[in-house]
Amino acid sequence: MSAETPLLDVRALVKHYPVTEGVWSREVGRVRAVDGIDLTVERGETVGLVGESGCGKSTAARAMLRIEEPTGGTVRFDGEDVTDYDREGLKRFRRRAQLILQDPASSFDPRRSIGQSVAEPLAVHGMSDRHRRRRLVEATLERVGLSPDAADRYPHELSGGEKQRAALARALIVDPDLLVADEPVSALDTSVQADVLELLDRLRSELGLGVLLISHDLRVIREVCDRVAVMYLGEIVESGPIDAVFGDPQHPYTRALLASVPIPDPTVSRPSVDLLGTVPDAADPPSGCRFHTRCPEVIRPEEYDLDDDVWRRVHRLRTRLSGGSESIDVDAVRTRVAAGTGSDDDGPAESVSAALKREFELPQRLSDPGADAVLDRALERLASGEREAAAEVLTSAFGTVCERDAPATRSLSADHEAACHLLEDERDAD
Repeated sequence: MSAETPLLDVRALVKHYPVTEGVWSREVGRVRAVDGIDLTVERGETVGLVGESGCGKSTAARAMLRIEEPTGGTVRFDGEDVTDYDREGLKRFRRRAQLILQDPASSFDPRRSIGQSVAEPLAVHGMSDRHRRRRLVEATLERVGLSPDAADRYPHELSGGEKQRAALARALIVDPDLLVADEPVSALDTSVQADVLELLDRLRSELGLGVLLISHDLRVIREVCDRVAVMYLGEIVESGPIDAVFGDPQHPYTRALLASVPIPDPTVSRPSVDLLGTVPDAADPPSGCRFHTRCPEVIRPEEYDLDDDVWRRVHRLRTRLSGGSESIDVDAVRTRVAAGTGSDDDGPAESVSAALKREFELPQRLSDPGADAVLDRALERLASGEREAAAEVLTSAFGTVCERDAPATRSLSADHEAACHLLEDERDAD
């Protein structure tokens, strides 16, 4: 195969799970766990796939390896379409592409010795010589930093770091070309993490492996990866070389993730990013840009002159009112108002609308009179129990392009891409 052909080339990969109900299991929806991602891994490089828990990283890995059948898209390995492989072709592919799981303790049979578990892939792929298997097992254990005697020990006799090294030995025993490591160090102590990552990087260099490293820890990704893809709710929102993505992040989600990484130097300060809520339900993803319900930089309508911080609070109120990941308990607010909780005892009684503004940290009067009138009208309807009508008032007035349209992926520099409407505005300005 040509040297220009990527070892792994994933295009428009989709993995959906049907949501069914009733006796006849009628499909009523789909969980869009992975929704059209592109990813490449070259020989001898480590690519990181990063994002919050629930964004679809592990599902993407299983679909790439056909541990779970993809719903759509193509997965090419060394130029061949993995999705076309028959049983024998899939067996050959899985010898060359190995998966390392997050928790090695659960992946080892406690009744079998480490040597038996590490040797199992050799037996599966047809090596019947028991003595040869033993020699290969001992040599591979030594390669990952374990004593050959570890072959006769059982999983409970090994520490967490030793079990992860044994899991790495089991993956390497069949001489693969690609390692897919799914959170390989998240269950380990920090000092042990560093040792395992250093080992993984050394083996990649020595053996010319392609490595796909899946993690939610950006410090791990920065340490060992050449390139990174940032995933949110089934989609890749930014990708590129580590220095480009981490040094000049272009997507608000990437910036939020980087801002959450602790800095050990107390003299270095960094602006915080207010990332509200949790990842939405993949069975009902938001329209347009999927990050807009949580985005701290969501684009405001041009017809209103609002401070950015106030606009984000209005947008958060509208998102929650429209059925976002968080709900608004209007009855609880109404009860607090009736009891006089939170209002000034010397002043007039607070209205439900005013209490809702205070709950969302909104000023009692917005700087833009038109926006203020819209907000008051919506909150009055919400206070009177007309939730859908209130949502419609806010949606009609405060709709954003981030909600209406899915952003196109923009090429920013060599191999650096991101999908965000903010980039479209910058391009139009130029």
